Amino acid sequence: MFLEKAYAGQNNRWSAYLFTVVVVFVAMQVGAIPDALYRLWMYPDTNVLPAVDVVRLALALFSFVVTLAALLACVKYLHGKPVGALFSGRRRFDFHRVIRGAVIWGVLLLLMTGVTFAITRPTLRFQLDWAPFLGTCLVLALLLPFQVACEECLCRGYLMQGFAALFKYRWIPLALTSLIFGLLHGLNPEVVKFGFWTMMPKYVLMGLLLGYVTIKDGGLELALGLHFINNLLSALLVTHESSALQTPALFVDVNPVASHWETLAMAVAALLFIWLCNKKYHFMHHNNLRGKVEDSRKFVPLASETENNKQ
Repeated sequence: MFLEKAYAGQNNRWSAYLFTVVVVFVAMQVGAIPDALYRLWMYPDTNVLPAVDVVRLALALFSFVVTLAALLACVKYLHGKPVGALFSGRRRFDFHRVIRGAVIWGVLLLLMTGVTFAITRPTLRFQLDWAPFLGTCLVLALLLPFQVACEECLCRGYLMQGFAALFKYRWIPLALTSLIFGLLHGLNPEVVKFGFWTMMPKYVLMGLLLGYVTIKDGGLELALGLHFINNLLSALLVTHESSALQTPALFVDVNPVASHWETLAMAVAALLFIWLCNKKYHFMHHNNLRGKVEDSRKFVPLASETENNKQ
């Protein structure tokens, strides 16, 4: 019962939600200060930044550490909600689901990328440089989980549960958070390069996939695994001048293209991901999207209440 965790803690004051959104926005800006100072220090006389700078990559990802900490602090101390309520509707967070989600989507993404490149035939150039590549792998291993957890906790955790408490029906928070997830990526360089209407369907579709498996499976675990491996492979396999994360990937595309065929390929991969995960976890008959979100306190006591009762 993941969306039902919306009723955990003090959620009857909508001012708390507005205050938390403001705090998260401010935390994003504060977290970006080290990256801005580094740019001024290292590149004071030019707006053209190098394609590979592992330190800048680390500082850019560090901003998500600050943002995630601010969000979880607001959830715990302002809403009085266990932070685990943002991650899973189960009694324990299931790491096996994270791994399985990462493996399944990783295989599908590799296949989808290979087929897409075979059809569109972009100009790829192999560019392996061991020192920056290994440095990038280390940075991504340490900090990318914070970026993924921040986006998932904010969109599929905090906002989705908040919209569930407000609108009651499951499909509304799914639609709203998917749209918000897409718009949050609206300033990515890829949008400037390839166009809003080319890239936005991909982002919204990814939001729908992440939100759907979260609701049906009752937790963020599969979404976290999917999101992590998607960003990791995207950063390490192929890069181009308009990539959101400038990394020393294995290949550089000197003539990048984008089309709605890639969105169609992603839709096919999304359906396969849902089917394969359902084969293991049998969640398709759970949590009807047209059904209402009921107050979880009617059925299961909160973990904090259970501990108080035992004491």
